[in-house]
Amino acid sequence: MSDNNRLFLQQASNLLNELQIRYLEADFDEQVELKDNLDRAMTDFSRAKLVILKNSVTCTSDDVKQMQQLRKEISNAPNFSQIVSTVVSFATFVRSRFFNA
Repeated sequence: MSDNNRLFLQQASNLLNELQIRYLEADFDEQVELKDNLDRAMTDFSRAKLVILKNSVTCTSDDVKQMQQLRKEISNAPNFSQIVSTVVSFATFVRSRFFNA
């Protein structure tokens, strides 16, 4: 497996872990708002991970940078709407990068 594949999977996993923590810290109404998007993002990542592990797609340094940027966004999210936006951005990126290839 390429170094970029490893880095991408690590960064994406860390991002999802952070999102799960943010979900658990959210109040009930925020959890309801985030739940479907978070579940979809996790499912999309699982599918993308399989594509990567089967060597169907090789991650680029830009893919790694995108994950690093999304992790930075979630770490610095000033409010809950930014968290939701980051989840949607993550899922959109994963779908467009790994399912249309």
